[in-house]
Amino acid sequence: MRLSIISYLAPIIGMLMMALHPASAQPASQQEIIARAEQALSDMKTMQADFIQFSSDGSVGEGRIYFRRPHQLRIDYLNPETLSFVTSRVWIHVDDKIDKQVTSYPISQSPFYTLLQKEISFIAEDVMTSAKIKDGVASVSMARETGEAAGVLTLEFDTLNWHLRRWIITDALGVKTQVTLQNTLFDLALENRLFGVPAYAVPSDS
Repeated sequence: MRLSIISYLAPIIGMLMMALHPASAQPASQQEIIARAEQALSDMKTMQADFIQFSSDGSVGEGRIYFRRPHQLRIDYLNPETLSFVTSRVWIHVDDKIDKQVTSYPISQSPFYTLLQKEISFIAEDVMTSAKIKDGVASVSMARETGEAAGVLTLEFDTLNWHLRRWIITDALGVKTQVTLQNTLFDLALENRLFGVPAYAVPSDS
């Protein structure tokens, strides 16, 4: 009799758990995973996080990230404070704090180009996009075979609340860089000064 009661209650308990934790219900197809990840980033207003970076060439870094959708991203490398990346609508500025010079590249040449658009879409003609879920982590990979941004960008989200937790960039030479976010805060009021660039040599955004 006990077994029959458990068998009867099991699907009811499962339905209750799904109702209480709807974000944990995992999309079934690649298209659904991609759409859910796109929506998670589109809904984001601001993000601040510490990060740890490991590269397959042996280099290690740490720092802090500031992200204000849609176009403004700042990555500061700390301990030591050597380098910052700052984006605008048009440019990604590389601020070399040691040599005190800024080098600027079109944002379209950056692996972050997709994340910095007003309308986020991981699907494009020149991009091969795939997605999967494993062990509570949703991964979306975007591969470009040609151009200045050639390589693979993989974004990882936890499937409980679909927060961005890590990205992995594999460049055209096969060097893999993994950035893991920690102490992440969302929807903070980020100051405008965070997205300014030292006036060593900054091209116009016009």
